[in-house]
Amino acid sequence: MDDENFDALYVDLMTEFLSTATPTQWLAVVTTMNYDNGSALTDWIIKQPRLEPAVAKALYWYLQPGYYQHYASEEKVPSVNRKGWSRVHALAKRFEEGKLAPATIGWDPANDLASPTGNEKHPGYDWTSEAVKGSEAKWQIPAALLAAVEGAQPDIYSYVDEQGWEEGMPPHVQEALNAAMDEDDGDSED
Repeated sequence: MDDENFDALYVDLMTEFLSTATPTQWLAVVTTMNYDNGSALTDWIIKQPRLEPAVAKALYWYLQPGYYQHYASEEKVPSVNRKGWSRVHALAKRFEEGKLAPATIGWDPANDLASPTGNEKHPGYDWTSEAVKGSEAKWQIPAALLAAVEGAQPDIYSYVDEQGWEEGMPPHVQEALNAAMDEDDGDSED
């Protein structure tokens, strides 16, 4: 199976899963997926009417907006990273316009429990520490994206471990992808 077909199958399986997934499962996807192969899925997630503030905010920070703050415009961003610029700004626009589903779960960019630190006083990673400040920043991250989404923050780290997820995929998606690759390997041996 070539990369293009594999990527298409991955997106099909994940969008089918997310179409009925819980907010916790959406959060598990965006906080644990491999962003090197998830660009089409990321684009799909950004456009979904069901996108909640916690998931949108986590996705925003996992896309590393601090990197893009070094560039005044999309044209100045190295071409390989321009889609990331667009995604970060698309998410910021959704927050600015209030075009997100009502919040049912919380998430704190300054205390991301999906990325445990091992520190009792501050158990989750502080994504906001990556925001560029001062004259190095060509634009500022909106205040709304620095603040926590109120509500219970699911323990994604434990959830994915208990459910057997890997790289942002529930087991049934992993199994389907593995089966497709195994089938393709079997076909090429004939």
